[in-house]
Amino acid sequence: MLLPPFDQAQQFFRGNLHGHSNHSDGMTSPAAVVEAYASLGYDFTCLSDHLWKKTWFSADTVLDASDLMREDFITINSAEIHCLGKEYDQDGLWHIVANGLPLDFPPADDKETGPEMVQRAIDAGAYVTIAHPEWYSMTTDEARSVAHAHGVEVYNHSCAISSNRGSGIAVADTLLNDGHRLSFTATDDSHFQPLDHGGGWVMVAADDLTPEAIVASLKDGRHYSSTGPVINYIALEDDTLIVDSSAAETMIVSAQGHLALNKTGPNLTYAEFDLSGLKSSYFRVTIIDRAGGIAWSNPYFFDDLRHDN
Repeated sequence: MLLPPFDQAQQFFRGNLHGHSNHSDGMTSPAAVVEAYASLGYDFTCLSDHLWKKTWFSADTVLDASDLMREDFITINSAEIHCLGKEYDQDGLWHIVANGLPLDFPPADDKETGPEMVQRAIDAGAYVTIAHPEWYSMTTDEARSVAHAHGVEVYNHSCAISSNRGSGIAVADTLLNDGHRLSFTATDDSHFQPLDHGGGWVMVAADDLTPEAIVASLKDGRHYSSTGPVINYIALEDDTLIVDSSAAETMIVSAQGHLALNKTGPNLTYAEFDLSGLKSSYFRVTIIDRAGGIAWSNPYFFDDLRHDN
């Protein structure tokens, strides 16, 4: 049984969910951002400029980049939304990424909380993720308060190269251990400072390349995230998990607490894991290649797999 997002005859589209232009604090124009990602072979990008009333670093409107779409490359109306109340942030601001926002989505007021803002973006139809939790020291209580978001950034390229604070996997695992069903994203958070784009992306399985189809697949968890490796497929045959990928040195199956299984070897492209003794409600797959690139599957919950089967 092929597992999502490999279980349907859908095309995979490569995209960046978190990036900025000079609509807020990015260094280049929206058109130049689109050209940069198109030249790297991406299929879509999200100009998720900061949305907040303090316009010294943000905008007070969602950027409409629809006029930059091409037949083979799309943009998705997005924003990095902010409100007051974050503990360990110099400006006291929450940072949440929302992809697929309506253009009339307003900035938060001074009374809106982080959890309320997340819910408002979800209600507006967006795919909502917890941005760069390591970068601004998200506490466990804060993470739990916004666990109704769709996902967590497990890799943020700009934060990784600027401060070595680009991971979100600890926050993601805490919420998974709590029983929350989240998806993962890898993003650039590009501002077009040197070398801050093209470092982390999602591969989304969808029926067609439209904003509506991409956002729907993201909400359904029909994607994986990467900084390099390609996941060809993940399958489950009885208690045997099968992973097929581009050349790697390590494949890991992580589960509740500190539980994990791993296979290592040069040019490893295929591995089988016996899950019969894995006492966990969920598992996820990580692939690491020789260059240090990483790919992450979304988490799989056993009760969902039994139901689907």
